[in-house]
Amino acid sequence: MKRLSYSVLLSAVALFLGCTPPQDFTKLSQLVPMRDGTLIAVDVFIPTKCAAPCEGPFPVVWEYTPYQRSNADPYIGFLFGELMGKTDDASHSEVVQLLLSHGYAFARADMRGSGASSGWRMDFMPDIADDGKEIVDWIAAQPWCDGNVGMIGGSYLGWSQLAVASRAPEALKCIMPSVVPFEGFSNEVYPGGIYSYAFLQLWGAGMFITDRNIYIPGSYNPTIPAFDEDGDGLYVDEIPFDQDFSGTFMDDYPWPVDPANPPQYLDGVVRTAHSYFNATMEHAAHPDGAPGDYDMNEVAKDMYFINAPLPMGGLTAYDLLNNLIPLIMESGIPIYNNGGWFDGFARGTTKLYATMEGTNPSKLIMQPTYHGAISQGFADYFGLDRSDFTGYTKIFQQEMLRWFAHWLKGIENGVESEAPIKIYVMNGEGWREENEWPLARQVITSYYFEPNGTLATAGTTDGSDVYTTDYTHNSGFDVFDASFLDLLGRPSVTDTFYLNRYTALSGYTPTELAVRTDKDLKCLTYTSNPLAEDTEVTGHPIIHLWVSSTTAHGDLFFYLEDVDETGEAVLVTESPLRIGFAALFDDDEQIQPNPGVDVLPDLPWHGFEDTQYVDGILAGGNVVEIVNDLYPTSWVFRQGHRIRVSIAGSDWPTFRLNPHLYTGEGDPTNIPGDYTAPTITVYRSADRPSRIELPVIP
Repeated sequence: MKRLSYSVLLSAVALFLGCTPPQDFTKLSQLVPMRDGTLIAVDVFIPTKCAAPCEGPFPVVWEYTPYQRSNADPYIGFLFGELMGKTDDASHSEVVQLLLSHGYAFARADMRGSGASSGWRMDFMPDIADDGKEIVDWIAAQPWCDGNVGMIGGSYLGWSQLAVASRAPEALKCIMPSVVPFEGFSNEVYPGGIYSYAFLQLWGAGMFITDRNIYIPGSYNPTIPAFDEDGDGLYVDEIPFDQDFSGTFMDDYPWPVDPANPPQYLDGVVRTAHSYFNATMEHAAHPDGAPGDYDMNEVAKDMYFINAPLPMGGLTAYDLLNNLIPLIMESGIPIYNNGGWFDGFARGTTKLYATMEGTNPSKLIMQPTYHGAISQGFADYFGLDRSDFTGYTKIFQQEMLRWFAHWLKGIENGVESEAPIKIYVMNGEGWREENEWPLARQVITSYYFEPNGTLATAGTTDGSDVYTTDYTHNSGFDVFDASFLDLLGRPSVTDTFYLNRYTALSGYTPTELAVRTDKDLKCLTYTSNPLAEDTEVTGHPIIHLWVSSTTAHGDLFFYLEDVDETGEAVLVTESPLRIGFAALFDDDEQIQPNPGVDVLPDLPWHGFEDTQYVDGILAGGNVVEIVNDLYPTSWVFRQGHRIRVSIAGSDWPTFRLNPHLYTGEGDPTNIPGDYTAPTITVYRSADRPSRIELPVIP
């Protein structure tokens, strides 16, 4: 009996239910071969109904992701497909629908070692950049592409744009990276030289699940395959049947495939290629001895220094991002940098713009968001509709259409002649255009640490202040249940994490307002008198501090806060530093070797190499000078409010505790009770003028 095609069946069920399948695009899925035989899974959406002229070929915008180009419930998706809302691909994205309606084709690709692509991956390795160039070349050669290609995406999908741009494919006319670090060591895994424990635990677990196409009902679905081996028009049925319903098919069948016991499938159809099964197994291991996907949590946790060797021979953290910058500048590819003031990569977004705007046509937008959205608490605080500042935000979509219209369609719409920067001035006037970063009119204003926990713009009274580290201090807000890590065989020292700037990098946006009033009771604080007038701070605040300690090692965590008339303290910005990295070095050394790139803006750079770390720097009561920049911000402190600087000695469990303070036996446990609590002394005098420098905008 001839089998009814899935597409015919879907249409019939849709008509019976009184709904019509989408008709605004044609979707193609296929595996694209790379130079080494790795197969990259790509979905393409070609518009058939547009607000703009809809006759191809089209300019193409694409995303390059390790986070699944699509996914589906393997059971409900098999039975009902999109009718039950249990499959998710790019066509469900509001921004993709917008692009299609404006006459762009859209593509999304799984990186090697992820999703339905074959091969293995170490995150951020050079092969990903090389693959990206080949994908751009492939897209440009297709009959539905007019030869003009752009890219969008955030976080890893922002890095992938920079990586591809570094290879300068001819058809890549512009990129629009969101929330990306400038360098991946102190800007990501070791902020201030301190291991970002909670982020790596959460992000690493998500990558472990999606790379292996594990099914956790209600939380994670496997990626949709890109090869329809049985030719029935349905891709979900190419996912092998999980015989023991453990959430993974990987433990059900031998690999390499045993012809006597091959993977089985829900539709009962015999297959021989087993493309999806083989690809998923390659993500974990490979018959030729390749290691499978490296677990970045395992790779990073023992790095400690920016020049530490990575598992792939000869590579260090410099090679994963920093050293791409000169190549991108050489390419001249236009870049629209999109960032958030509360994002863990906010510093990187501004540095990418300031460093490359002289060689690449560039724009910058900074929004009042974390890594993916604004919190409900800050939305309420600023009087904003949170839905306007989530994902690809409303203003991003507007800017995106203008950016691509100019660079991909050749429309002269003022993109190159208008002010290149848009910033959201928090607690102030909202959106404002600027011409440079940092702002030329900033007035660096010092607020000195004074007696009795005060902060003042004049004078420095000789004296000192003592503070003992309180390991119960943490900078997070919403409580996050991390007990699922135990179920994955990836146990954490705690089942409870807290959402903040750093953990938000794993995809979980805080909901609460970042109120630090109670947290400050566990810190050393300095607070100004009520302000006589509104005071705008836009730029990079910088801490200058002289400190000694009862221990030879230590960490410091700095917070800038807005205290209202009731005493409620709201976080404005922050930054940590391991004191052993107190020494300053030429910030151009972030690129190694540097062919002459001037890294901008000029900010304190602590090197973070093994030879630049001073072991036991605080021994014998040694007084250490610290200069450390906080994440950039744009915030108005209202008249009658006060400015506060808060200093802590730990931020657990967001950050791993300093291993040099461990008092137990064996390897450090990262459990506070096993660590010495340093008592630090902060000095303030004419010779040691401890202070914060704020970029005040008149």
